[in-house]
Amino acid sequence: MDIQTAISMASLLVTASVALVVPVQAFKFALRQEQVRLLREQRVALYADMLVEAHAEQQWLTWWLANQDASEELPFEDTRLPALERARLGARGTAVGSAKVNRLFNTVQAAVGRIHLLNATGRMGRDTALMQLRLEAGRAQDALEAAIRAELRSDMPLPPSGSTWLPDRRRAS
Repeated sequence: MDIQTAISMASLLVTASVALVVPVQAFKFALRQEQVRLLREQRVALYADMLVEAHAEQQWLTWWLANQDASEELPFEDTRLPALERARLGARGTAVGSAKVNRLFNTVQAAVGRIHLLNATGRMGRDTALMQLRLEAGRAQDALEAAIRAELRSDMPLPPSGSTWLPDRRRAS
C-alpha cells in the first residue's frame, strides 16, 4: 500500500467517524435541551399554582379571623384548593419543584395553619393572630416569591432582540 492510499483511507475513516459522531452528539444535545425546556415549563406552572394557593390560604385565614366577631358573615369567595387538589399540588412540588421552593411553600402553609390553630384553641387573640399572620406568613410568602424569581430568573433583563446575548450565570445564581 502506497502513501497516497494510506492517506485516502485515513481521511475516509476520519470523515466516516465524524459523519457518525456529530449527529449522535447533536441529537443528545437537542434531547437534553428539550428536557430542560419541559422541566422549566412544568416548574413555571407549578410555581404559579403554589403562589396562588399560598395567597388563597392567607386570604382565607384573614377572612376567618375577621368573621369571628362579626354579627353577620362577611361575603368571601374561598379560592383555596380542595384537600385532594392540595395533595396533588404537594406531590407535583415534590416531583418537579426544587427543594428550596418546596420548603418555603410548606413554611407558608405551616405558618397559616399554626396561626389558625392557636386562634381556634383560644391561645391567641384575633388581633394578635392577624398581626402574626401578616408578619410570619407574609415573610414566608416574600421568601417563597424571591426563591421562585431567583430560580426562574424572572428578574433578569431580556436580551436585545436578534442578539445572541447570554446572561452571566454568576450574577443570576
